[in-house]
Amino acid sequence: MTNNSFVKALFAGSIEQDLIFPYPKMDKEEEENLKLILDTVRQFAKDNIDPVAIDRDETIPKEVLQGLAEIGLFGMSIPEEYGGSGFSTTAYNRVFEEIGSIDGSLAVTLGGHQSIGLKALLLHGTEEQKKKYLPKLASGEWIAAFALTEPGAGSDAAGIQSLAVKDVQKGHYVLNGSKIWITNGGIADFFTVFAKTPVGESGEKKISALAVTRDMEGFSSGKEERKLGIHGSSTTELIFDNIKVPVENLIGPEGKGFKVAMEVLNSGRLGLAAGCAGGIKTLIRMSVDHAKNRKQFNTPIAEFEMIQGKITKMVVDVFVLESMVYLTTGLIDRGDIDYSIESSICKVYASEAVWNAVNEAMQIAGGIGYSKEYPYERALRDARINLIFEGTNEVLRAFIALAGMQEHGEYLKKVGKALQHPLNEMGVLTDYALHRIKKRVATERLADVHEALKNEVGKFEEYAKELHLATEKVLSKYRKQIIHREFILNRLADMTIDLYAMIAVISRVDSLLKEKGEKKTHKQLTICKTFCEEAWRRIRRNARQVDNNIDPWRKEISTDACEANGYQFDLVD
Repeated sequence: MTNNSFVKALFAGSIEQDLIFPYPKMDKEEEENLKLILDTVRQFAKDNIDPVAIDRDETIPKEVLQGLAEIGLFGMSIPEEYGGSGFSTTAYNRVFEEIGSIDGSLAVTLGGHQSIGLKALLLHGTEEQKKKYLPKLASGEWIAAFALTEPGAGSDAAGIQSLAVKDVQKGHYVLNGSKIWITNGGIADFFTVFAKTPVGESGEKKISALAVTRDMEGFSSGKEERKLGIHGSSTTELIFDNIKVPVENLIGPEGKGFKVAMEVLNSGRLGLAAGCAGGIKTLIRMSVDHAKNRKQFNTPIAEFEMIQGKITKMVVDVFVLESMVYLTTGLIDRGDIDYSIESSICKVYASEAVWNAVNEAMQIAGGIGYSKEYPYERALRDARINLIFEGTNEVLRAFIALAGMQEHGEYLKKVGKALQHPLNEMGVLTDYALHRIKKRVATERLADVHEALKNEVGKFEEYAKELHLATEKVLSKYRKQIIHREFILNRLADMTIDLYAMIAVISRVDSLLKEKGEKKTHKQLTICKTFCEEAWRRIRRNARQVDNNIDPWRKEISTDACEANGYQFDLVD
């Protein structure tokens, strides 16, 4: 079985080393340009951006957005021929990381515009569409938004009710419906809207993507939502009332909008992960500064091991997150790569890492962390949305496991069919027999990795095999019903997340060791060893619990609580 996704291949028992090693590296010219842009962004932020005011006033000043547009931040991913900067995926995400370190509302606004709002146009737009819209979007004259979610269609995008009916004679679709929780909904002029369209002679309703602009008659947006955090970002309902959308505004093939949406969200998840990395770095700076200056018992609290443990966790998490994000962006920049699972892994890890970091930073800060006079409580409010944005972490864990198993499940299904006609399908059965023998007798090996990483490589190889064996086991046992065994899917997803994180840090540190030597790479090597030591133990625990678990008890307790409409064991009942 061949695969252009590292993680999908891992589920099938194959380690595609050439996808991961050596760790991706930017070319010198782009790296130098990136440094200049980052310096410009930092200086602009220092002079012009006040996160406290953005949070308090619940808006980003127009002059801030205009200033960011002038330095090119609205067109980073747009090719130069359409007025953008033509950044690589890696460079774009590194700048987005910087934005995430400055302010959550700003990151959400720029991400809503570029990571998802205009992405469908970049990926599937016609040349005419790109020439018409991208220059305005690149300059910041227009802001973009991504309109997928509806009252009855959140994680289940197939539940979309918005309908666009084509009038062939008049050359337009008539669009009706509504969207909710749309980032940039109140400030955008360009919207990538997903709606059902009758397709083919049968008229079966399938999702299509349409370019809709604010100036179209029948378009309106609702009032701004009052949110827990990211106060400066715009979040509104959109209403479509008999909007006449020209047929030439169809983005991608008719009826293929679900695929378009999923491709866009893959991009959005990576941008979100990069932004979270920036947020964690800011929290580390705040925590270290406080821990070094705050004394208890005549000792800086930075010298107490429990505080050191919290700082260590944040540093390790962001190093691992960086390693995964920029490994994945490097794969994308190479081209012809399926990164759907990898981007989902990055998003899940990032959102949980930043949530942990803000919790630990507040704990290190003590009482002042709970005060509105300090930035910790704003960071906490802003960070929480990341576990929900771009697909909840629960949905993404199910996706990671099911998408990873899909091709291997189809392969096993093919073997099952071959067993019904063994004489006609000897090739398939021989291939499967050899595959099984190989996986039972030998473990896939990584070649030419630095000796200092020998133990980490060995553990990765061992537990990559465990993931494959667990996959075969659950597919054989549950078959189609595996989709409903979410406790098991959750374990497989967590095993996968840890394995991808391990290989990302191993690849990154391997390249550093070979380039700079062990002495100059000691600090990164220590972080790598620390993470891998903890990761393989988690993987082992999850692998064991695929068979030996208390899932029936957990299911029973939850069912009882739902039937009782809450907790039913009060002490004085």
